Amino acid sequence: MPHLRFSMPLFLAALGMTAVLHPAGAQEPRFVPATDAVLQNPDPADWLRWRRDQSANGYSPLDQVNRQNVPRLRLAWAWAMETGPQEQEPIVYRGVMYLPHTNGVVQALDARTGTLIWEYRRKLPEGLGNDTTRNIAIYQDKIFITTEDGFLAALDVRTGSLVWETKVSDHTQRINFSAGPIAGDGRVFAGVSCGVEAPSSCFLSAHDAATGRQLWKRESVAGPGDPAAHNATWGSVPHEKRRKSSFWLTGSYDSASKVVYWTTASAAPYPEILKGSGSGSVLYTNSILALDAATGAIKWFFQMQPRDNFDMDHQDNPILADVNIGGARRKVVYVLGKPGILWAFDRETGAHLWNRQLVASQNIYKSIDPKTGAITMNEEIIPKQVGTSQLVCPGMRGGKLFQTKAYNPRTNILYNPVSNACTIFEVVRPETNASGVNYDRIVHMEGSGGKVGRLSAVSASTGEILWNYDQRAGIGSVLTTAGGLVFAGDLHRYFRALDAETGKVLWEIPLSGPVTGYPISYGVDGKQYVAVAVGGGTTGQRHIGQLYPELKASGGSNVLMVFELGPDR
Repeated sequence: MPHLRFSMPLFLAALGMTAVLHPAGAQEPRFVPATDAVLQNPDPADWLRWRRDQSANGYSPLDQVNRQNVPRLRLAWAWAMETGPQEQEPIVYRGVMYLPHTNGVVQALDARTGTLIWEYRRKLPEGLGNDTTRNIAIYQDKIFITTEDGFLAALDVRTGSLVWETKVSDHTQRINFSAGPIAGDGRVFAGVSCGVEAPSSCFLSAHDAATGRQLWKRESVAGPGDPAAHNATWGSVPHEKRRKSSFWLTGSYDSASKVVYWTTASAAPYPEILKGSGSGSVLYTNSILALDAATGAIKWFFQMQPRDNFDMDHQDNPILADVNIGGARRKVVYVLGKPGILWAFDRETGAHLWNRQLVASQNIYKSIDPKTGAITMNEEIIPKQVGTSQLVCPGMRGGKLFQTKAYNPRTNILYNPVSNACTIFEVVRPETNASGVNYDRIVHMEGSGGKVGRLSAVSASTGEILWNYDQRAGIGSVLTTAGGLVFAGDLHRYFRALDAETGKVLWEIPLSGPVTGYPISYGVDGKQYVAVAVGGGTTGQRHIGQLYPELKASGGSNVLMVFELGPDR
């Protein structure tokens, strides 16, 4: 059973908080459920979902903190977190912050002060713990979490007590969760991650929000029930040998069309000479899937990297936006993966609209048709035998890894963090490494000038690169706001605010460790806050850091840091 701590006076106070940037006054007599209507049109002060709302755009409509006053940002409060990988994103609803940690811990905090309201602490099986759970979901009167031991669980939003849990996967088979769910229209959607030793492919599933009952399940690879032509892309590999292809970041949900958008990762082992797939594209790896929310059926898909030999995952926050393109208003979904190519698709039909290379150079694709998106792979780098090595740009750390991009509807600009880093891939036998590759050697990318981190601002309508901000250290996830700002931390220890129009740095502060959490902004009692989790870092962040060894920072102490405007001087 979970262990709970609960402070009744604080919780009752939290129920009375107002949730917009209005002066405090009106008190709420009871908890207001986070209904579909609330989720579809969130209060500007709330951060209700993965990357704030159902469009997953990482944009806050708050503008109290702006270009002129952002230098006045100061620390408002901080909160120590569980040890382990630091890639967490809180959600905020009506003045209460719900914070996921590693080790199966979720806490409710007063979002003004960080005062603890309640805590859920999961009892994990022996040998588990210290793993990341990136995000959680709120829906109706429940908080939904995914766990390292393969469960989807619902907590009472008022107390943190366990309402129900359902086993989704077998963690002993290296199939569990590294990312959280999203919820809406009576369903909770969650995708599992698979280790390279996992005996099967990964899957995305939908569950009844009231009971946890599984409603449908969609594998990340072609199989029974899929078109014969899609199965043929695996060559002679039978369905039961099609492995991995994780869903290790969270997708987005269009409540109007009732479509879920989720990206997939690579199959294992990575080199095709070890998979046995020949020159097949191995569907549906490294793809964007548009799924019917009621059935899980694929409405359309687009594979951004066919025939992946190098673990070039396309894990992302698919951003949904309505944008003018070519003189017409289009419903668009934007996707960015490890190769550092930003893609724009019509989210109703899957039609390719444009693509843009954001990294300094790449050798994965020979060409991508600018009109159709048709891909021609670079045959020269595809491994032909075990024991050979190949320079691949970007490498398996990106391009883009765990970082998320953001879209600002006021500027109509997408802000994209990428890393100018390459990898020397050595093909090894699976008995040496189950992935089939050794990719420890990481090198600088040609044309980067030794600057690994890049924040690239791109027109959402045309794909034109409007500005790049380049620096030595890698750059983490992005938040943008109606105040004309872009917030991004780096994988060394700095947190910055840039001008959303020009890319000029307006404010920066060194923090206690790598800034690998997902930044958010919210408001309580008329005050806007900006929050980000820092400290423990990640495996990918430490690997990229080999390219700038002179930038030393401590790691291991995870802290949530929350900023507010200080007095005018």
